[in-house]
Amino acid sequence: MGQVTEKKNDSIPKVLQAIITNETNHALWLNTLSLLEHIGSRKILLTQSSEDTSEMILRHATEEARHALFFKKAARTIQPEFRSGYQNSSLVRGTAARIYFAKLDTLVRRNLRKVFPEEKTFTYLAYLYTTTVIEKRAMVIYTAYDEILNESGSPIRLTNLILEEEGHLSEMSAEMFRLDPDASERLAQLEEEEAKIFARFWRQISEFSLN
Repeated sequence: MGQVTEKKNDSIPKVLQAIITNETNHALWLNTLSLLEHIGSRKILLTQSSEDTSEMILRHATEEARHALFFKKAARTIQPEFRSGYQNSSLVRGTAARIYFAKLDTLVRRNLRKVFPEEKTFTYLAYLYTTTVIEKRAMVIYTAYDEILNESGSPIRLTNLILEEEGHLSEMSAEMFRLDPDASERLAQLEEEEAKIFARFWRQISEFSLN
């Protein structure tokens, strides 16, 4: 998540490689990805459910929920007995994952509130920007993760999921640039701030992987 290539982090493949070498940790990681997709789906439905709800929004919320289910099932591929919910004990740094999403959402809303006082436009743009920044970050993680899964011979692959995320990004980008004349500069600024939030979150994931 700027261009996706600007978000490369050399520690990401290293940490993911460490996680997948331990089946228990790998299942917990997959469940954490499920949580983040679930939070995204729930957030879309909570903020965008109205008489103006579009096909794009419904499709996006549905696909995020399906991604959450995909990762849940993938955790059982690694550990057939895995049946946990989203308790912190069933996640990799669950509190940190929730904080990452909440801080990013707050960052976006604070930025937009200064410029878009009309509630309908503000809420819609908040959805577009928050989701875009998170999904661009997810693309970096998922691409690196998929490469490691492929190299390890894992039956889990993220190819279709990545294609759907790319479709989301294209749709949301078109909407942002339609509604916000400063979309390019605003997105770059938000991504720069997101990188700081993500760095704190990923540091905790890295510490977990070393245990």
